[in-house]
Amino acid sequence: MDGYVCIVQENQTPASLQAELTEGLRRIGRELLGDPSKGVEIRWIKVSGGFGFTAGVPSTASLVARSVPPGYPDAKREVFLKRVCDLWTEVTGCTTNEIVVTAIDGPLPL
Repeated sequence: MDGYVCIVQENQTPASLQAELTEGLRRIGRELLGDPSKGVEIRWIKVSGGFGFTAGVPSTASLVARSVPPGYPDAKREVFLKRVCDLWTEVTGCTTNEIVVTAIDGPLPL
């Protein structure tokens, strides 16, 4: 799958924030990866309450994974990762310890 997978904790990212995050991810993809104007697929996966834990307590973390072209340069990858992290913290109010962002070469294995 080309695009994004966003794994979030249930009841932590309401529809209004999800829409804002979707638009932000699409904007970043257009600007940094040359995505088409409608953007690429963004798949949202919600972790049910009681199924995600960090250090023995219910997790508040989110994970964003994005496919990038194989061999995508490290300098550009770092800019992409930082922009997604900044977007997530600004929109959701989470800390940098509550967002994990990864850029995977080639299609996401889903």
